Amino acid sequence: MTPSQQRYLILGILAAGVLILATVVVIALTRSQRDIPHAQPAEVSPATAEGFTFFDVHRTTVLTRSLRRSLSQTLGADAIAHTNPIDLTVVNPDFFRAYLSELHQLNQRLNPPLGERREHDTTRLTYHRAQRQNMPFRYVELVFSNRSGLPLYFTINPSEDFAASIAALKSKHGEPRTVTLDTQTAPVLIWEQEGDILVASTFPRKSGRTSQELRIYFVNNLKQFVESEAQARARQDSGTREAVKRAF
Repeated sequence: MTPSQQRYLILGILAAGVLILATVVVIALTRSQRDIPHAQPAEVSPATAEGFTFFDVHRTTVLTRSLRRSLSQTLGADAIAHTNPIDLTVVNPDFFRAYLSELHQLNQRLNPPLGERREHDTTRLTYHRAQRQNMPFRYVELVFSNRSGLPLYFTINPSEDFAASIAALKSKHGEPRTVTLDTQTAPVLIWEQEGDILVASTFPRKSGRTSQELRIYFVNNLKQFVESEAQARARQDSGTREAVKRAF
């Protein structure tokens, strides 16, 4: 190989390396963007934007790339998952059925009666490092509909004194409904606002550790999501029946 050919070969290898590096950088920079489904924006009036919020995310907030980046700046790096199972139960099934009957009925529609696993068209963002950002949360889980982009429910486990969270909620939303389960368990606090529900509970886990948890349920969004899924399943079942008819 002549010196001239060697130079061309080296230049070609360098150019290919630069192209590969640029491709990797582009993929890395746009990965978080590609992980957010392009949901059809929901049409809402400004008046419906009130209610429970978590870092300014409320019932009419649509999950976008910029929102995900903003939440990561506040709560630390997230983990993202799609097509997730949904279980709305809080405290225990008996409590859930007795005191949150509307949510219990929605939960039954979201899950098959025989207990088999059903995954839903959702995006789940989870945060385990909020404490590193000086945020008083041990764990945060935010679940959004991929159909509308709207939030469905949030699970928040405070890492600091639970009383501070309760005091802030009472100051903003007023006195909650109080449900006393027994003399050895802290009462469950329930706020309702504009149809949505916030539950604050303290309960022992099987490990023996006491769990402090806040749940925000965007009830109207959940209802719309359940109806949308039911319609999609009906269309799928109809298509399956038509395919069987054609086959036989």
